Amino acid sequence: MARSLRLFLSFIFVVPFFVAAQQPYKIKGTVDQLKDGSKIFLIYEIEGKSVVDSTVSQDGNFLFSGRLAYPVSASLYLHKNPYVEKPAPEERMDYIRFYLEPVAMEMRAKDSLYNSVISGSPINADQDSFKKMRAAVDDKFSALNKEFYALPADQQADSTIRERFMSNEKSLVDELYGVHLAFARAHPSSYLSLISLSFVAGQEKFVQEAAAVYKGLSPELLKYPLAKEIPLQLESSTKTQVGQIAPDLELQTPAGKTLRISDFRDQYLLLDFWASWCGPCREENPNLVAQYAKYKDLGLEILGISLDRATQKDKWIKAIADDGLSWPQVSDLKGWDSHAAKRYGINSIPASFLLDPNGKIIARDLRGEGLNEKLQAIFAAKVKVAD
Repeated sequence: MARSLRLFLSFIFVVPFFVAAQQPYKIKGTVDQLKDGSKIFLIYEIEGKSVVDSTVSQDGNFLFSGRLAYPVSASLYLHKNPYVEKPAPEERMDYIRFYLEPVAMEMRAKDSLYNSVISGSPINADQDSFKKMRAAVDDKFSALNKEFYALPADQQADSTIRERFMSNEKSLVDELYGVHLAFARAHPSSYLSLISLSFVAGQEKFVQEAAAVYKGLSPELLKYPLAKEIPLQLESSTKTQVGQIAPDLELQTPAGKTLRISDFRDQYLLLDFWASWCGPCREENPNLVAQYAKYKDLGLEILGISLDRATQKDKWIKAIADDGLSWPQVSDLKGWDSHAAKRYGINSIPASFLLDPNGKIIARDLRGEGLNEKLQAIFAAKVKVAD
């Protein structure tokens, strides 16, 4: 429950980057209590590649500069790069997540990076406005989460109770989609509006409203590559329905081999969207392993499509080994900005699509017993499967 909740809330801080004319950025930071010589790391991702820069403080000040074409999601960490040097179990790192854009911005705080106030950055100012708009929904998410974990363990495990909480959570996610649309409608010139629309565009019940908001964006925003991706997402709600031929994708394995969905014609193919950090995905993996062992020789293949990021590649590879996933695995290591996620309208995981040997989608989001029953029905003619 908590894992899926964090999953929904994490998406809005992901920003894509595309190769284009770059402009300079500068971060001038001041933290009054920062000791001289303290090392600060700036980390962000560009097109599936991690960028790391570092500097040291002097008189409570630090400075970063570089060039960017578009805003990116970034983080500042004090003392260590957590992707290289793993924090101790009880260690509390000082860090701040923010948008890095090609402007001169300032960060000021008395005691820590975490409490920094950002000025000079339009997109971070817009982010503050958006946080206020979504505060009521966030409070409802927190209350639902608190209610679930106040239950005894046996009730938390009860399928009927879990289904009720999941239904309530989905309703709150719909409210969150509404907040994203309201923000984009009210801020037609903000780059953050593109990000909000990208979050909503693949959702079938919001497609018409999202398309209308998209048409109302400023002409300048529509020039950005991210704006050109949104129509693709708007199409995904119809092009990935049951009965449609699954859109083709081209992604790479951990070893760098290119695989396409169309490579798996003439067999049943389960597209499994997951990530190493996704708790519900990892919980379903033992069932996938069992079903794959049962049906792989009868014509079933699975293609795992990871939404891990570049900084998580090692964790992705480790999760494949730890969970015993012997079927092909691919990713572009762009997290939620994955082209595959956009093409298939994926805003939450686990998610799956079952394709017939002609590449037609015959089922979506099958898990647990629902998946088992569907596969048993498909392969019953080839073998008698014991219950």
